[in-house]
Amino acid sequence: MAASTQTLQTAIPALGTVSRLPQTTAQGAGADAGNVPFPRLSKQSQILGPQIAGVAFGTLQSPIVKAVGGYLRHIWLTVTAAGGNGGTTAAVASADAPYNTIQLFVFRDPFGQPIILSDGWGIHLINMYSGQTGMLGFGNLESALPSWSAINTGGNFNWSTLVPLELDSSGYGSLPMMNASSQPQLQIQLNPAGTVFTTQPVPTVPTLTIQADEPFWIAPVDAPGMAPADVGSSGQWTMVKAQGLVGSAAFQRIILPRVGTFCHTLILQLRDSTFARIDQWPANDLTLYVDGVPLLTESFNQRADNMYRQFGVARPTGCIVYTFRNSVQTAVSNADTYDLLLPTTPATLLEIGGTFGTISNAPAQIICYIGEVFPVGGIPYAHLAQ
Repeated sequence: MAASTQTLQTAIPALGTVSRLPQTTAQGAGADAGNVPFPRLSKQSQILGPQIAGVAFGTLQSPIVKAVGGYLRHIWLTVTAAGGNGGTTAAVASADAPYNTIQLFVFRDPFGQPIILSDGWGIHLINMYSGQTGMLGFGNLESALPSWSAINTGGNFNWSTLVPLELDSSGYGSLPMMNASSQPQLQIQLNPAGTVFTTQPVPTVPTLTIQADEPFWIAPVDAPGMAPADVGSSGQWTMVKAQGLVGSAAFQRIILPRVGTFCHTLILQLRDSTFARIDQWPANDLTLYVDGVPLLTESFNQRADNMYRQFGVARPTGCIVYTFRNSVQTAVSNADTYDLLLPTTPATLLEIGGTFGTISNAPAQIICYIGEVFPVGGIPYAHLAQ
């Protein structure tokens, strides 16, 4: 073997040199270093994150997120209810259970900026419709996963889900997590048992265990300065209420908030005044407007059919989705090239409208789960050329 040849079986003093600079002062070189894609030099890994056991419904939990040796891809969240006994009175789950166990899920970067802001039902919808956690009926429906356990008579269940950060298979949007002194913040507010169950189990209500594991990209050993392309870019999810209420059998144009960057997914949930999910969307003139101009006008059935073609899962009652992540194929996946993303500015007027159906418990409201891309490089598809 030539003296200049370096392998992992020979000592390489340069690779053992310890940097004297704190991690926060050094920037990743980006995936264009040496014209080698970041995933080719990295590997996907996972550590067991924080676990909190014996948790009561209705409490606030703040698990301590651990540092990883690279870039966080997702949070693999598992919520388990155990120890419940419905021997006297069997548990009856509410319509949104077990997803509504989580009233509010907030994941902030080290500077306090929310990256994920959602309730548990929204996390369920994000898994189905983001294109970040599976595709076309494979891996994008938690109840089809082997680990799934539906609510039984004792109120016990197991719900495992991904809270996504990266936007595609290149690691774009994954979060640097190598500095243990500057870590993201995770807060989970749980709903009371009376919200999760319409009838609580008697004699014993279960307690909860929350596990937040951390899949990540390993910082490359032979190129530790490399990072995912356009590192610092983020794919964020935000839950907000639309501006204005929906009247029964009325023609309305409802303003959708959260504009000012690239929008990749709009998930809209219609709920009546009792907060029940309803399907009283406009039947024949469902229209998405951008700056007052109709972008899509279609029937409700056409929207539902397109959702199935794109995601391959049964549509939950009251939910419609507009995706802008189908530039590669009809089925939405993490192979998207971002060519069809919806660019917005702070002045953009985004509306959903048409003649809504008869709403027995009026007025209704629209809950929006909005997926956005915040690119460091100005445009979200520049990294694909690297």
